[in-house]
Amino acid sequence: MLEAMAGLDRAHIPALLFTNLQKQRESELALERLRREWDRFDGKYHNLKIKYGLDITDKFWKEDFEKINELITTAEVLVEEERLIEAHEQLEEMRMILKELRARNGIDYFLDGMTEFHEVMEQIILSLKGKDKLYEEDLIRLRALFKEAQKSWAELGNSEVDPRVFGFEPEKIEAVRKRIKEEERVLASFAAALSSEDADRIFQAATDLKPNFVVLYKAFGDFQPIFDQVLKERKEEEAQSSVKRGEDKNETGSE
Repeated sequence: MLEAMAGLDRAHIPALLFTNLQKQRESELALERLRREWDRFDGKYHNLKIKYGLDITDKFWKEDFEKINELITTAEVLVEEERLIEAHEQLEEMRMILKELRARNGIDYFLDGMTEFHEVMEQIILSLKGKDKLYEEDLIRLRALFKEAQKSWAELGNSEVDPRVFGFEPEKIEAVRKRIKEEERVLASFAAALSSEDADRIFQAATDLKPNFVVLYKAFGDFQPIFDQVLKERKEEEAQSSVKRGEDKNETGSE
């Protein structure tokens, strides 16, 4: 099942990122692909009965699957209406439901650790939004959030990325490990900025938390089919435009 979950994320991650970046055509293609992957996953696991503890069956399993199906359907409609940020929110909720479903059933999955860190990272960034100075209460909150982020990332760093689950070659596993180490360095810089209590340093260090994280998260998505399709469509449009220009030129010349 872990391999199937990783396959679902290979489609889910591009949909998350393209809707967040407000890339219309890419979002449409990503949602089409996510729908296909979800239907495959849902068809295989919807009626699965996982038992845990004292032979207890997860009574929310089917309900969560139905919620996810509704979220994807809503996201499809929103993308069609070019409301990409709202579609992104639906896909974020899907990510949280899957994370909670796995936690409830004792399923250890590497990307759930990244989701936990992402939640805290976003709280740090949002807590600084629109501010040009920091007060003591701001620093107290930031220190508490930093401790959460540091703990979350340390746990992630101690987790193994199973190449069989994610289909990674040794070179990609090594690249992932380097990105994990890089985020540790970025967190250390944020800790130093907090210690200095220098607002400008803190603002910059908080901003630096996200770029490396995004690159690492993208490594678990499969973007190539979408890039290939967009490129193919652009080439077809250019070819059609070229033919049209040629026809217009011929018509002008014959007059």
